[in-house]
Amino acid sequence: MAAPRPWANLHADMLREIFLRVPCAIDRVHMAAACNSWLAVLAAEAMEAPPRIPSLFLPPADVTGVYCYLSGCRDHRKFPGPRHFGSYDGAWFFLAYGQTRGHRLLNIRTGESHAVPNVLGDGFADQFHNMVILAATLSLPPDDLECVAAGIVAYQPNTDALRRRHFAFWQLGNEAALCYVEPHPNAPIGPGLEPEDVVYHRGSFHFLTQGEHILECAPVLDDDGTILEVVVEAIRFQNGGRCYAEFVRARYLVASREELLMVVRFAPNPHAPTSSFKVFRMLQQPMPDHGMEEADGHHWYWSELDTLGGRMLFVGRGCSRSYEVGQYLGFKDGVYFLDDGCFYDDEMMFRGVNERRYPCSDIGKWSEGPPPHVDRFFPEQGPSCNTPPAWLLP
Repeated sequence: MAAPRPWANLHADMLREIFLRVPCAIDRVHMAAACNSWLAVLAAEAMEAPPRIPSLFLPPADVTGVYCYLSGCRDHRKFPGPRHFGSYDGAWFFLAYGQTRGHRLLNIRTGESHAVPNVLGDGFADQFHNMVILAATLSLPPDDLECVAAGIVAYQPNTDALRRRHFAFWQLGNEAALCYVEPHPNAPIGPGLEPEDVVYHRGSFHFLTQGEHILECAPVLDDDGTILEVVVEAIRFQNGGRCYAEFVRARYLVASREELLMVVRFAPNPHAPTSSFKVFRMLQQPMPDHGMEEADGHHWYWSELDTLGGRMLFVGRGCSRSYEVGQYLGFKDGVYFLDDGCFYDDEMMFRGVNERRYPCSDIGKWSEGPPPHVDRFFPEQGPSCNTPPAWLLP
């Protein structure tokens, strides 16, 4: 007869205290499997647990590991590595199985998948171009009939032209992504309006531009849930396109506490790792009472935050998320970031497997201090021939 296990009879309150100190969902599953009495208590406690934070998909040369911040960056599983270009809540990944083609939306938890277009049309003329999707997100979960996808794409108008970047929209099952707005794909986007990130917020897709302006794009659907048009408003900021003392490595949009934040990532120079961040709120400029709006339409401005105010920000193009520190025992304010510098390299995915080098070492957390500092998690990680790192959104 097996010896009694005294830990199987721990009081429920003590188990809950242990549960709070094991924040990783995978570790909690292992904990609940210890015995039936633990399973009963922890199943009830899990119903009240805070939202799970993202895990890190980190690709070595030919496979991808899942590293969980909540369990000390331990590697839980490994996957073969297509190119990742976005993620969505519920373990959905946007993937390109052929680097520049074979776009799909895959749920790595259930195996469900959907085809994603490989071509771009302008929505006005019968012209289509092969495209590569660089970043993407969804308006709603994929099983919702009104789900719309939006992305930042690269394409080549003709064989003699340079590749251009544009924004595009599609629905699951579409054979082509379309741009329903001016400028259409055959017209270059104006200076400062090149898309750099996209987030879905309050019924619209918001594209952050390199000039720190926003293109707000609201899809209009018919009764069957099919896109009829996309209504676009260019929101120009009075202090957009500002000059910074350091090199700007990236800009991100994050929806947090019912507002939009712009997160700017810095490095001493283009070849140096991340050194710091600045976070700004999107605010409306009080208008003078002249009975009309300003002629140039600059009614918005970016206001720098003095502190993160109890936020944990996970930044990545199309998949940034904000979490409340108070819900996660032992965590502090900060910005968690990936190595996504290859976003600006239009040639990377077109190279041969032996020439592709997606950098994977500039990964970590920036803390506001005092003093502000960066903790690097995988500084010795070598490049991948398949994909940059990605967030796995639970």
